[in-house]
Amino acid sequence: MSGRVIVVTGAAGAIGQAVMHRFAEGGDLCVGLDVRDGENIVECDISDESQVAAGFRSIEADYGAPTVLINNGAMTGAGGVEQESPEQWRRILDVNLTSAYLCCREVLSSMRSAGGGKIVNMASVNGRFGGSALSGPAYAVSKGGLITLSRFLAREHAADNIQVNAIAPGPHDTPMWDALDQDRKVGILAMVPSTHAPGDPRRLAGLVQFLCTEDADYITGATIDINGGQWMG
Repeated sequence: MSGRVIVVTGAAGAIGQAVMHRFAEGGDLCVGLDVRDGENIVECDISDESQVAAGFRSIEADYGAPTVLINNGAMTGAGGVEQESPEQWRRILDVNLTSAYLCCREVLSSMRSAGGGKIVNMASVNGRFGGSALSGPAYAVSKGGLITLSRFLAREHAADNIQVNAIAPGPHDTPMWDALDQDRKVGILAMVPSTHAPGDPRRLAGLVQFLCTEDADYITGATIDINGGQWMG
């Protein structure tokens, strides 16, 4: 794996940081895109077309063309369709789903020229079972859209030796989880059969890394569930 240029969106968050560290430990060069500044992070609103284009131009000029893309950036909502405003709906869809479309547009050509590449889209268990008022409708829709986008790209670019997969995590030990009150945590954990809940972001990062190895070359268009049995389908 050593020597690849890897782009991770949402790199300043708990899962993004875990993914960045995991790849770096394997000898890869990881560059993040995030609205928050940080080490090896290019400041970028990933929902903004011009900022995404500028961010990738900067990465390519400084480090080289990426052959691995992890679309991890996201934000949540809350409530039902009557509570989530049209402005919130559009913003969540832009950050969670349109951003992946924009980032993929930036890397597909260079991956094709390099003879192949890997794309992993971070979906959610909410995209599997439809979500709830805890996530809000736009979050669930955006994560379901990532699963479908992954399948489209996987089929469209299989001949280019580009593998595209989605990961659908359940509850993980992140600041988002910590922000929930205890009653909500108890209610969510009651739906998870595994004794390992909430999940460890470092192990989630290990799954992301595996999907970007040669051992996973024959895996494409898949959605890998990592939710402790919260959803089985």
